[in-house]
Amino acid sequence: MPWDPGDCPFPDTAVAAIEDFKYENELHMVRHHAPPDDAPDSLWQLSEDFTVSMICHPEGGGPADGFVHTVTAPRGMYTDLASVPRLFWSIIGPIGPHLEASIVHDYLYMAWTDFRPREDLERDWNFADAVLFAGMNASGVSVFQGDRISKAVHSSYGWETFSEKEYDLADRMEGWLGHL
Repeated sequence: MPWDPGDCPFPDTAVAAIEDFKYENELHMVRHHAPPDDAPDSLWQLSEDFTVSMICHPEGGGPADGFVHTVTAPRGMYTDLASVPRLFWSIIGPIGPHLEASIVHDYLYMAWTDFRPREDLERDWNFADAVLFAGMNASGVSVFQGDRISKAVHSSYGWETFSEKEYDLADRMEGWLGHL
């Protein structure tokens, strides 16, 4: 059965602020002992959908213009957890209170080409990074730590990772689901 991408994970408008960020269910993953032949190098795979919700406030709008928005990282998605190079693990590791926010952020980085026209690229990148920061706040990540992580992902390296994606997530998901 082909993978159903569901609703677009990005709002239709630019978002100025996110509040009331909530994890709607627990994060469930499986760790493979070795990646299957057609899997990425990562050994971690979501074994269930992982959903978050938030109130988004559009740019140029007032507090009354906020709307509820949900994002669901799909069962079967591979992740490298928090994408932190090993060199920096003594400062910020791949696992910690930022993990759940990192998983949703990974999904948004992987998903944009499957849902959005290229002209929305920068808006979607800004949203993905704002979701990461809101998720870290909801998880109790310190302001200092959250600021370091946010600056790292919202840098030229983060932009390069987001904007240079050349694959189709739907093709990957159809192949990845069989690994569970």
